[in-house]
Amino acid sequence: MAQETHDSFIRWQDITRSQFSAVCNLILALSTGLLAFNSTLLLDHKLSLGCAFGFAITSIFFLAASVIFALWCSVNRLRDFRLTTQIARRREKDETDLQVLRDEAKSLGSFTWGLFWFQVASFGLGAGCGAIAVVIQVWPR
Repeated sequence: MAQETHDSFIRWQDITRSQFSAVCNLILALSTGLLAFNSTLLLDHKLSLGCAFGFAITSIFFLAASVIFALWCSVNRLRDFRLTTQIARRREKDETDLQVLRDEAKSLGSFTWGLFWFQVASFGLGAGCGAIAVVIQVWPR
């Protein structure tokens, strides 16, 4: 029974890892697309009302922050995976002093989740500000 529980945990951990990557990549793609869309609106002078212009600029800053958080999250995950690989290799060699590395890996994992939530929040704020900018510009018509 304990082996079945362990196998289930491993399976769900793998699914979580895959879903985490998929969601990070989706938000990165949406942030990049909205960043390009809002930049085009601004560069083509499509947002002439001052308030719409301000929301679009704010949107660009939040979306750029989302892209930065996504990249930082990816790099942090790579560092975490690399450290986990080193822990596994040392465990195979029967090294016992692994607690410092495990603590660091746990810290990197927690930091990755923090970056993910900052990515999601900044994307939401950027998308919201961009939508408000478009609505403000189109509403009077």
